Amino acid sequence: MKKIIVLFALLVPVGACSQSYLREAGFRGGITAGITYRQYLDDQLSYEGLLSFRQAGIQFTILRQVHEVTLSEYAEDFYLLYGFGGHAGYYFTDRYRTPFYNEIYYPYRRFSPLAGVDGYAALEYRFESIPISLAIDYKPFFEFSIYQFFRIQIWDFAFAFKYRF
Repeated sequence: MKKIIVLFALLVPVGACSQSYLREAGFRGGITAGITYRQYLDDQLSYEGLLSFRQAGIQFTILRQVHEVTLSEYAEDFYLLYGFGGHAGYYFTDRYRTPFYNEIYYPYRRFSPLAGVDGYAALEYRFESIPISLAIDYKPFFEFSIYQFFRIQIWDFAFAFKYRF
């Protein structure tokens, strides 16, 4: 019985010190700036929700992300993330830009619902000693709306800060 107690006493602290974070919450800058929440399904797969504010409106984005260790010759805490998703929401506009960069102005701001498709790629660093991760990400999107018909944004780069818990 004493051997079992000693073995248990030796193994419990090891298990208590290992930390496995299943969630992250934080902020994202860029064109689609907002509040993010990420839920990990395993070490290499997660889903991230982004509540963003753009053009006096609100959009909700859901992204499916794959995580791979990268730059391991420099540090083991760099990750390459990539994935895809979609978004929906609304915005207000007083102009319409045609595909040929002509602008049509409306006499007042109009409400316009939107829906779109997103891509995602990021380089993320996860601090080992504190539960924080920093990322530089790229999220191009294509969206449909009533007054702007369609919009392509390929330059949505951002800096993200997340707290892991």
